[in-house]
Amino acid sequence: MKFIVRAVSALLLLALPSLASASAAPSIAIRFCPASHLYTYPLDSAGKTKSLLLHAFTIINRGPRLLDVQTIRLGLLQDGRTIDSRTLPQAYVKRWGDNASGFQRVLPLFPLEFCGDAMIDPSVTLGGPVLARNQGLLIMKQVFAFDGVRDTLRVHLEGQSSGHPVQSDATIAIRDGFAKTRFVFPLKGTWYVGWGPSFHTDHRWHPPEAFALDIARLGGGGQTYRGDGQHFEDYYAFGADVLAAADGAVVKAVGGRPESPDAIQRPGETARHYADRHNSEEMKLFGGREDGAAGDYVMLDHGNGEYSLYAHLQPDSIRVRVGERVKTGEVLGKLGSSGNSTEPHLHFQVCDRPDPLLCSGIPVSFSDVAILWADGPRALQSGDIVTTH
Repeated sequence: MKFIVRAVSALLLLALPSLASASAAPSIAIRFCPASHLYTYPLDSAGKTKSLLLHAFTIINRGPRLLDVQTIRLGLLQDGRTIDSRTLPQAYVKRWGDNASGFQRVLPLFPLEFCGDAMIDPSVTLGGPVLARNQGLLIMKQVFAFDGVRDTLRVHLEGQSSGHPVQSDATIAIRDGFAKTRFVFPLKGTWYVGWGPSFHTDHRWHPPEAFALDIARLGGGGQTYRGDGQHFEDYYAFGADVLAAADGAVVKAVGGRPESPDAIQRPGETARHYADRHNSEEMKLFGGREDGAAGDYVMLDHGNGEYSLYAHLQPDSIRVRVGERVKTGEVLGKLGSSGNSTEPHLHFQVCDRPDPLLCSGIPVSFSDVAILWADGPRALQSGDIVTTH
């Protein structure tokens, strides 16, 4: 039930991201992915505890002399005052530098992990912790949890160049809250949010789908399918109407991509064997800048730089065309299992560009859902069961 492949996570396990503006020293650039701001997401709505992920940042030496990156300090600020701080010591920084060649090979294969060329342009070669001219040190996946408000994340670099100490800073804005658009749930009835924005499922670790939902339907015994689940029609979600979650204009409507029954896990097949078997097909659908992983899909433009994606639709079920305007609740197509889908489900996300892979995710809330077992209104988490009203 995933849009982004397991293989990406496996390739990134050896190292772990950030974001930025201009540096204090003209010869040093610090760039972030996503580039402009970071979103928090509620961990505990009642306790007002939030999570923040700095996905990736790169320190780039633009000067002619070697730059030895020694210590990196990350700070969370509010009104210019540091509230939380973290030091990445020299040994940790060196580990990232030691893995640079591996990441260099991954760059062209999975550009969504690095925001395309925005963070690491073609003139930059990864290296470190000692950087020659136009070399960059990549750091990834820095997780924070806090209560209260933080409005800025700062990266502070300390190092050496030609025997002299060097320091540089860069900051990126932190945003609380959800998309400006008022959304309703894109399916009617009772549904299972198998994957959401929580850290224990894979979405949160990838910029386009950081706040995405993989939505399926449960039946008797808590399963998503009848029988042995070897046919798409066995799945309770299959064929459901997928609805526009808000008024918008159709900017993409891509059809004609197949559903593969071989993508479904076989009875008695272990998770490890299934992952190995499915991996090569995932790579074919997912690599590079192509959007084949999304299968048949629709994207809507809601204004305010907000776009909703409805992925893995049934082939030939899309009812709208590019350029049309649709109303909230209008049927876009049928829930299916096209593209990189391990079983019939809807992948829904909101992001900042009309590109399923090269956008950055935006948190979303829905005006018409109740969460089973929730003790009050709260943000959706992975594993929630929701009912529309």
